[in-house]
Amino acid sequence: MAPLSPRALLDFRGRRVLVTGAGSGLGSGIALRFAEAGASIAVHYRASKAGARALVARIEKLKRKAVAIQADVTRATDVAKLVEKTVKELGGLDVLINNAGSYPVSPLLEMSEAEWDAVMADNLRSVHLCTQAVARHMMKNGGGAIINIASI
Repeated sequence: MAPLSPRALLDFRGRRVLVTGAGSGLGSGIALRFAEAGASIAVHYRASKAGARALVARIEKLKRKAVAIQADVTRATDVAKLVEKTVKELGGLDVLINNAGSYPVSPLLEMSEAEWDAVMADNLRSVHLCTQAVARHMMKNGGGAIINIASI
């Protein structure tokens, strides 16, 4: 069997993608690129509602389905609702991009214990909870792909 061409590898027509932290920044760009490649997109956001809605409008101009979904991905109940709504709105879920994360403005030596706990929840617990919930769905529905994004 011949390997797929780069063009075929970037064809996401018919795929359903959830991008966490897509209301702004890198997540917004990732979601838009998947839409340009043909995917339907669940645009997750925690606080940037205006950014998420603006991104949905851009994706819809590409004639792709998109939905903005608010959730705190550090809470298992919110993650369960996020995955449930994504599956309902998009008709399934094929790809999860774990992109949500944070880092406080405080220098390390001045960072409070509460700020550190929030960083760990935003950057690690969210990945665990989203991966767990989406993997359960994917295992029942023929598989999929989960990609974890990290920075600094």
